[in-house]
Parts: sequence; C-alpha cells; structure tokens
Amino acid sequence: MTRLIILLFLSLFSGFIFLGNKNGRASQAQRGNTGAPGDETQGGQPKTCQACHNQGPIQASVSISVLDSANNAITHYRPGYKYKARVSINASGQDLNGYGFQMIALRNANNTDLDGFSDVNPNNYKIASISGGRTYAEHSNISASNIFDVTWTAPVSGTGSVTFYASGNGVNSNGSTTGDGAGQSSLTLSELSSGTYEQEIFKHAWQVSPNPATDQLLLSGQGLEKGMLRIRVFDSSGRLVAENAQNVQNEDFSIQIYVSDWLPGAYYIQLEQAEKRHSVKVLKL
Repeated sequence: MTRLIILLFLSLFSGFIFLGNKNGRASQAQRGNTGAPGDETQGGQPKTCQACHNQGPIQASVSISVLDSANNAITHYRPGYKYKARVSINASGQDLNGYGFQMIALRNANNTDLDGFSDVNPNNYKIASISGGRTYAEHSNISASNIFDVTWTAPVSGTGSVTFYASGNGVNSNGSTTGDGAGQSSLTLSELSSGTYEQEIFKHAWQVSPNPATDQLLLSGQGLEKGMLRIRVFDSSGRLVAENAQNVQNEDFSIQIYVSDWLPGAYYIQLEQAEKRHSVKVLKL
C-alpha cells in the first residue's frame, strides 16, 4: 500500500512539473535546457528537452536559421543589424498536438549571453531571464505552430562568432511527458568584418572629443552625403544605451552627445547611413 501511494505521488508530481513547464522552462523552473554551455546539466552534460520529452511515439527534430530582411538565411551577421532567428520543429507521430521550444545565443569567445532577443509575441513566444543573468526565448504556452520566429539584434563590432542553441519538442498534451518527442540543434554565425561592408562615405574621418569623456562629447564627421544618419550607442556587452537620427544637410556634420548618465566603461557609437556603417569606440570615465 505504501509503495502504491509513493508511485501515485511521483506520477502526480511528474505531471505537475510538466504542466508547470508548459509556459516555458526558464519562466517556470528557472532552468536553461537548450544544450548550451552553462545550461542545467545532467550526467555532466548540458541538458535539453530530450531529457524528459523523448519517450515516443512522437519523433521530433529541431533546426535553427537566422534570416535577413529578405528572409534569406545568413551565415555571417552584420553588427547591430536586426534579424529573424527561427526555430523549426519537425515532428510526427500519434496524437501530436503542439510544440514548445527554448533558445539562447552566446558569444563563442567566453560563452556569455548576448541578450539580443526582443519583440515578445505572447501567442507564440516570450523572453525569460533566469538567476545568473541568462535570457532565453521560449514558448509562452503549447503552440499550434511548429515555427518560432524571434527578433534578434546582432551584437556590436568586435564580438566575433556567436552560436545559437535551441531545443524543442512535439507534445501530445496528455498531462505528462509520456509519448512526446524532442530534439536539439545549434547554429554558429561569424561576424562580418567591417571592411566588407563599409563604403567610402565612412572612410572619411570621424572624431570624438574628448575621449575619454565624463559629461558630454562631440561627434564629428567629414565628407558625408546628404540624408538620414542613424546614431546608436552600445555598451561593451552589446546593449543599446542611446539612439538618435539626424538629417545630414552638409558634408561636415557634428552632434553633442551627453554621457553623464552612462556607467564607466567602453562604448561603441554606431553610425549608419543607408547600408553604410561605421563604429567609433568611446571610453566613459
């Protein structure tokens, strides 16, 4: 009798854990299960959805692609550009009723979180952070769609290669993980070096004064074309600190930027006009 009660309790507990995670593993359990370095481990290896949702008869595989504005898959990213990071779950099997996923993007240099996901879609995915500072994109509930498109902003120039890690599952919604299927995948993108996309317009001198700065700085450029110039400032971790847009009327251009509210450290001022870009490094004391 005691054994029966224990088995019943474990069954109910397992069902409770599954139902609790249907809104996202990071959101509900503060765990990363994408297979990425630094995620929750099992047997000394990063854990994925396959640890629980891999008992058939549903079979599932996962693929990752990063798409540009024309929906073309890329292999190199341009610093600061916005892309669509897509997780596709290919699943089949008896009683397949929905899908879930979790994804993170890390710097290859030190496996730290890029934190570049945005544009929450409550009907398909959400952004969730866990203790330790990691941020994941994941399903907001069991999804009817097997495709999850998440907006991703590429990091600043000099970041180097980055890798996306994702795990996903196809589920039968029976209240437990029994009968589900899961898969895992990763995708590495190389940084597109500035020399391959900077045009002659941005080979003219850009100056920042003073540098280092304490309260404000003067950004000036020479030999510009007329048109809209977008100015964005990122900190050393790639987070957007400030942005502005100016209509350039003359070849010589200058603007004052106030930095008194910035934390001490290195910043990158990214300048964009049409498809032409350049970055200027600034130190804040």
